[in-house]
Amino acid sequence: MVFQNYNRETTIKWYDEHSKNYDNESFVPTDNQYAGDLYRIELVRKLLSEHKPEKVLDVGCGTGEPLIRLIDDGVDIRGFDFSPGMVAKAKEKLKARGISESLVEVGDLLDPNIVETYGAGQYDAVVANGILPYIPERDIPHQHLSALVKPGGLYISAYSNSLFDLFTFNRFTMRFYTENFIKPLGLSDTESREIINQIEKLITNADKPSAIPEGARDTVFVRGDNPFEVGPNLVHYGLKQIDLLFYKFHALPPLLKNTSPQIREIFMRESRAYEIDRARDWRGHFLASTFIIVCRKKA
Repeated sequence: MVFQNYNRETTIKWYDEHSKNYDNESFVPTDNQYAGDLYRIELVRKLLSEHKPEKVLDVGCGTGEPLIRLIDDGVDIRGFDFSPGMVAKAKEKLKARGISESLVEVGDLLDPNIVETYGAGQYDAVVANGILPYIPERDIPHQHLSALVKPGGLYISAYSNSLFDLFTFNRFTMRFYTENFIKPLGLSDTESREIINQIEKLITNADKPSAIPEGARDTVFVRGDNPFEVGPNLVHYGLKQIDLLFYKFHALPPLLKNTSPQIREIFMRESRAYEIDRARDWRGHFLASTFIIVCRKKA
């Protein structure tokens, strides 16, 4: 697993700068835009509708779009986010809807006082909608998230799927192979480079690992987690996995998306066909870039 140099300020700045257009980029599907985060919202809405928690905390509430939709569903929810720009946008949207702006605040999950601020064991469900991929460590955030959940309550958190890189056939595939299969061999730099070069030739054209446009993953730290490992690790924090759901599906390798209008149409159609109803499909371990773990906290 590759950890880029984590810079909290860079991450906050990126989200501040994208706060104005974030909703359109993340939640509005078009012919050219997948809007995968929209499916995350719908999965969380479905989960909360099934489990019916009375009091919910949205950790990493962003622009407030999920929070507002859950309020519309009758959920008692509040949230915080470490990006002032995102929180400002959320407050603006709440005000426009006639909802109290105080429901969202600037806050950091890594703050040593965050559990005291929001109350230990005060929530029937804690939802972390995509915050963990942007934090390099797992111990402190998992401690804090678990502490906020009431005994017997729900932990619902999204993670970036590290196994998805095996399916992309681009530079992230090479990164995955290098970190997980080549480095553990303990070879010399020369030997490693030669093997990596040969693997590049086997799985793709030599130039393909860099033949995709840069995005957030190239600018800010993004950590991937293995869906086979997260649940067992959460046991150490008093959390037992009860569900695993995938979203942001890619029915074909991403590099094929723009090879022709026909393939683009097939890519978008078949990828969207996986969302929501097939969120538990085993193929999600490799075709989906993101997953949600649902846990029950020990009573």
